[in-house]
Amino acid sequence: MKKRRQMLAGLLGLAGFSKAAEAAREDNDALRARVIFVQQDNVLSFPPTGDGVRVGTVSGAISGTSITNFQFLPVPPPEFRADDLCAISDLDGDQILFRVRVVGRFLEAFGDASLPSGIVFGLGGPYTGTYEVIRATGKYGYLVGRKFPCKGLGSNPAKGNLLGTVYVEVYSDQFGNRPI
Repeated sequence: MKKRRQMLAGLLGLAGFSKAAEAAREDNDALRARVIFVQQDNVLSFPPTGDGVRVGTVSGAISGTSITNFQFLPVPPPEFRADDLCAISDLDGDQILFRVRVVGRFLEAFGDASLPSGIVFGLGGPYTGTYEVIRATGKYGYLVGRKFPCKGLGSNPAKGNLLGTVYVEVYSDQFGNRPI
């Protein structure tokens, strides 16, 4: 009888865990369904002053090229904050200028000193924030003033003169009166 109760408790526990995992998956799927564009950039400059430039592409409901001037703000590590300007140009020549404000945390260096390559990941980490449209041309004109939530990740190699990459998902705003 005791074994049956333990098995039943174990199965109920597994069912609860799988329901929690399923709910988390559904939340993530709902968030991904709201992605309006994905931005993928390479960092070109990152001086000690914390201001730099990255360039790349965006794809999704908005597709084209991106140029971001970023500025890290002084806060105690491992937290970071940035106040950026991001310009996106699409294939029709229409443009959007975003003010991007983010907050995140630096991850610890990641690697294994016993391996020949040693540490493979240096500064970088996940962040969240907003993309606010401050100027727009053509078909994007109606977006001026709207804010879109984002989640991103910066990754930087720990060696060499390479500066890293940035991946950002920008989501539709929930309260806008006109969908993008």
